[in-house]
Amino acid sequence: MAILKGKGSVLQQTIASTLTDIAQSTGVDLSGEGTSDFDSTTLDGGVYETKALTGFAQGGTVKLELFFDPALAGHAALVATITTPAPCIYKLKYSDSGPSSLTYTAAGVDLGQKIAMKDGVRGTWTMNRTGTPTRA
Repeated sequence: MAILKGKGSVLQQTIASTLTDIAQSTGVDLSGEGTSDFDSTTLDGGVYETKALTGFAQGGTVKLELFFDPALAGHAALVATITTPAPCIYKLKYSDSGPSSLTYTAAGVDLGQKIAMKDGVRGTWTMNRTGTPTRA
């Protein structure tokens, strides 16, 4: 079993139909992907609540941490998905020799910035995934 290093992994954004590396990334956090369920507890049931699957899955979110520079063309392209909202395709390439990857569409995005003494300008880019991802 291989343990992959984070170093060498890269998140790419589609810019003008080309997957382009997002520069100055410091971390990627994928969370919330999973199955959807509903409460199927009935009044005549046992003491424990029950859940049933809906048959749907949730895409979850992807959070990208980076040193943010609004003058970089790639970072300006990220901001453009806010000012002209449209779904965008992203690809996470892992650091293995393949490399393995996860390609997904994001339909909702959010950019947070943190400017502090003794640190670079930091950005947090959060994306809501939609549809079926492709794993390779």
